[in-house]
Amino acid sequence: MSAGALNSGALDSGASHETDPALEEDAWSVEDASLALVEMTLNAVARGSDLSVTQLRVLLAVDRHGPLNLSGLAALLGMSVSAAGRLVARLHTAGLLTRLLSPHSRREVSIDVTETGRRSLERIRAARRGQIAIALRRLPPGSRRTLAQTLRELTAAAEADTR
Repeated sequence: MSAGALNSGALDSGASHETDPALEEDAWSVEDASLALVEMTLNAVARGSDLSVTQLRVLLAVDRHGPLNLSGLAALLGMSVSAAGRLVARLHTAGLLTRLLSPHSRREVSIDVTETGRRSLERIRAARRGQIAIALRRLPPGSRRTLAQTLRELTAAAEADTR
C-alpha cells in the first residue's frame, strides 16, 4: 500500500479537512516503522515470556499509567470492565499484578504491578532493546541521535493528545 492510498480522513484530527500529501507520506513512514517495533516487541514476548499479547497490554498499561482502578484500566484499553477484570485476575494469580482496596474507597480496587511483574516487563524490554540496537547499529551515529530525539518529541506529542 502506498502513502497515496491512505485515506486522508484517517489523518484528520478535526483541525482541518485539507489533504496534506507530505503529512500522509510521513504518517505512512512512521506507521511502517512502528510496525517493525511492534514486531520486535512480539518477538521479545514470544521468546521470553508466557504472557499473551493481551496480558502484556494490560501489564504495560498498569505499569505506565498505574496504579489504576478496574474501570480506568478498562477505559484505557477499550475493553469491558468484566474482560479487564478477568485479565487482572489471571495476572494477579500469576503474581504479576496486585489488587488492593483503594485508600479512597473501600469498594474500589487499586491495581498495580508487582515486583515480579516489573522484572517480567524488564526482561521483555531488554530483549526488545537488544533487537532495536541491532537495527540502530546499521544507522550512522548522527541519524541515530536524530531519530531518538524525534521519537522523544513524537512521544510527547502523542501523550499530549491523551491528556
